[in-house]
Amino acid sequence: MNPLLEDFQFTKEAQSYLKEIEKNLKIDFTPPSGLYYSFEDFEKITNMAYEKLATKLAASSGPIEFSVVRDAWTEILTDYHRSGHWGFKGQNQKPPAVLTEQQQIRREMWPYIWVVIQSMIILKTIVYYFGIKSSDDPSLENKIYLGLALGTSAFTLIFFAWRKSRK
Repeated sequence: MNPLLEDFQFTKEAQSYLKEIEKNLKIDFTPPSGLYYSFEDFEKITNMAYEKLATKLAASSGPIEFSVVRDAWTEILTDYHRSGHWGFKGQNQKPPAVLTEQQQIRREMWPYIWVVIQSMIILKTIVYYFGIKSSDDPSLENKIYLGLALGTSAFTLIFFAWRKSRK
C-alpha cells in the first residue's frame, strides 16, 4: 500500500480494491497512443494520483468503504484522461528496463556459458568427427573439412576473447 494511504482504515473490500489499483497502475495511467512515460514521469503521476486519492478520502470518517474508494479512484482517472494526462508528455521510445542484480549477472554470464557449450560440445564433436573421418580416408576433401572445423573453433574463441576484451 502507498505510504500516503497508511493512516486510513479500510474495509477488507476496500483493501483488496487498493491492491487491484496498485496492480493496474500502468493500465490506468497509459500515455497518449503510441508513446511511453519515463520512469520518473510515471512515478510523479502515481504520486499525484495517490495524493489526490488521500485528499478525497480524508473527508471520510471511520473505516473507508469499497464504494468510496472506487468512486474516488474513478474521479481521479477521469480527471487524468480529460485534463490531457495532467500535462505529462510521452516519449517516443520505451525507457530501458531496469534489471535486477540477478538479471544483470545472468546477462553477463550467458556469453561465457554459450562459449563453453559451443567449444566443449558442438565444435569438439565436429572436430572429432572430421578428425576420425580424415584418419580413415586421408583425401583432400576430408582434410579441408578438418581444417575448416579447427579454424572455426579457433576463430570463435579468438572472436569471443577479442569482443570481451573491448568491454
